[in-house]
Amino acid sequence: MPDLYPATLEAWRAEMRVLGWIEGQDFVIMQSGKQLGSRGPLDEAAQRVVANKPDLIFTRTTAYVLALQRATGSIPIVTLTSGYPVEAGVADSLAKPGRNVTGNAIYTETGVWGKMLQLLREAKPDIKRVGILWTYVIPAFPKEEIEPCFAELNSAARSLNLELHIVEVANSDQPQAALAEIDEWKPGGLLLTSFFSEKARAVVMQFAVGKGLPTIVDVDVWTRIAAPLYPLLFYGPLNRELMQNAVASVDKILRGSSPGDLPIQRPRRFELIVNLETAKAIGLDLPPVLVARADRVIE
Repeated sequence: MPDLYPATLEAWRAEMRVLGWIEGQDFVIMQSGKQLGSRGPLDEAAQRVVANKPDLIFTRTTAYVLALQRATGSIPIVTLTSGYPVEAGVADSLAKPGRNVTGNAIYTETGVWGKMLQLLREAKPDIKRVGILWTYVIPAFPKEEIEPCFAELNSAARSLNLELHIVEVANSDQPQAALAEIDEWKPGGLLLTSFFSEKARAVVMQFAVGKGLPTIVDVDVWTRIAAPLYPLLFYGPLNRELMQNAVASVDKILRGSSPGDLPIQRPRRFELIVNLETAKAIGLDLPPVLVARADRVIE
């Protein structure tokens, strides 16, 4: 498998154990030594993985899947997180992928981007302008996934009478230039995607808190940052559910099923986290009805 973060890999092992698969006895793990990067190295890493002739490849994103499909059309591939696998061309449909890929699709047909804008509006009803720091950029993320995201965001913005300013962050370790562009535009809130380094997350949130901006993020990877530097709102799928779904597909394939016959699954539900420490830090009184709807409240 292409390299997983240590916590993700341990969660994968744990779910495999639940289904009766014991590492070293029933399977061995071979990692590619490749994190997200440019297409060339991804293709090279995919070829190394395929050259080892694994029975199954477990991976994280559509960019990996595309590289792996260029290297093999026969080895089963299970993806933990993909955005728009049909639009990207890795599957014929979600219900019947028809090729060698299955797993999860966390954005397609879920309306998550519009919901995030709606939640920002609920948190701050007078908001008019939303800045978006967008880290899902080429080459780590294919344009076939980026374009549907932007289309959904723009459609939702029209419905909510919001202005958007999307700034693509080419270097997720250095957000300063993107923040300067956002600051010049004077937004009333920020929508953040998750692919920032841990250090950069702190920089982004220091900016947001300093400017009094409500923030929302789509993947809950910010929890190691102390309050009030955690985003005001998180809205996204449950990580454990994604892992359980993906490992269930791994289990079925190892027991003889074809990946092309296993539906690509969308999250059954999305979690809303509200951070009252961040609300206090930016001087925002959140509507009680929004707080009451939260699945988890950080105080």
